Amino acid sequence: MKTILLAISGSIAFYKSYELISLFKKEGFRVKVLLSKGLLKFASKLSFEALADELLCEENESWQNHNNHIAFSKDADLVLFAPASVNSINKLANGIVDTLFIQTLMAAKAPLIIAPAANSAMYLHFSTQNSLQVLKQNGAKIIEPVYKKLACKDEGIGALAEVLDIFHFSKRELLKEEFFCGKSVIISGGGTREKIDDVRCISNFSSGKMAKEIAFAFYYLGADVKFLSSTDFQTPFELLNYESSSDLKALLRRFEGGDFLIMAAAVSDFIPNYQKGKIKKSEAGLNLNLSLNEDLLKTCKFKGKKIGFKMELDPQNALYNAQNALKEKRLDMICLNVLSEKNYFGADNNELIFITQDSSVKSEFKSKKALAFELARMCEKL
Repeated sequence: MKTILLAISGSIAFYKSYELISLFKKEGFRVKVLLSKGLLKFASKLSFEALADELLCEENESWQNHNNHIAFSKDADLVLFAPASVNSINKLANGIVDTLFIQTLMAAKAPLIIAPAANSAMYLHFSTQNSLQVLKQNGAKIIEPVYKKLACKDEGIGALAEVLDIFHFSKRELLKEEFFCGKSVIISGGGTREKIDDVRCISNFSSGKMAKEIAFAFYYLGADVKFLSSTDFQTPFELLNYESSSDLKALLRRFEGGDFLIMAAAVSDFIPNYQKGKIKKSEAGLNLNLSLNEDLLKTCKFKGKKIGFKMELDPQNALYNAQNALKEKRLDMICLNVLSEKNYFGADNNELIFITQDSSVKSEFKSKKALAFELARMCEKL
């Protein structure tokens, strides 16, 4: 279990730290909080004790246990300083250790992330900018503040970055691994929509959830992720939308030089003959002429490792069909998904069979989030 030391200084944005703690705890991280004297003017120690695993502030400092500036940070895997006030940023950069808060930050040896929150003039002041530059040069990572209407009623840069952005950035720092850092990973997800006319289409029931979790897993492990999706999701990495298989084909051409292509998109096997406008309703009904669609995974000229997905309804022939697809499409791995009562479109849990030329490994029935990390581990072995 990874441990985060969340250092919270006296900023009006302090209330967002409650949400940060909650997000980290839900992900299974251990959270220790360090409170400044300024913060305790806004909030009580008790409110943080109710959420965090451990807490240090000047009210409970002790040399009889680990509640002191030397011992408190020793087991931290990451120090997240958020929100970071201008006062504390400048003190930390210049080594002014006149409080328990700054002493503890200076004694910490874990990687440091700083998320400033301040009035625009104070944030842009040369002293603050110089201090941030010094901290960057010494290994700290800065999550830049955002432009919005501030608590002081001014409008400008200085507001604390969005909580989810801080969370994703921090989780990536905690989980990133050398193998994945710098790797270019392209993931496609969701179902295509092939136009019949300008108001109707042929599509499928793919939710895009599995692809989304795969994209997040690779991002957290340190990869450079490009997510090609027919469904909108809020992500900290680049998401490019497509609608039809021809849209997806155009996007795939842009990223042929990547390290891994995870093709989880449900691309229509058949496409209708498109008619401009709206086909009028008729008592005679409507006959659709469907043509066999191009197999994008088979024909794409991706230079790295290619991983496909195969959905089957027939458990008797599913493995045979997946192994054939692996060979025909010249894939490095294919992930077989056999639909059943518990494996259904849009479910949050699933089980997959990871098939390569040399092996076939069946996963347990688990969350798609856990499966995504398992898939990443399988890719590491290719």
